[in-house]
Amino acid sequence: MRRKKKNAYKFAHKKHSTKGKVSLALALLSFLAAVGMVICSIQSGGKATVYIGSSGLLALMLTAVSFILGLSSLSGEDYKLFSVLGSVSSGLMLAGWVAVYVLGFYI
Repeated sequence: MRRKKKNAYKFAHKKHSTKGKVSLALALLSFLAAVGMVICSIQSGGKATVYIGSSGLLALMLTAVSFILGLSSLSGEDYKLFSVLGSVSSGLMLAGWVAVYVLGFYI
């Protein structure tokens, strides 16, 4: 009869959350959109077109969806790495986009 080891590891067969991965991907896409819009605005001398503004609004909505998706993925039983990364990065991007729009109204 084989004796069980004292320090045997037991794996739980968990996976990374798919919603967390999607949330992180959408947050990175929003960040790349922000960088692209800043570059376009600099190249146009600060006179960006309506298309840049509307794409910024779309990126704001994309970030909000990403944040909600990241928060909803935290309640699962899967590993939380991508869920936390997606939620934190989406939250920071959402705060940045809201700050851009609020400052845009006052400037």
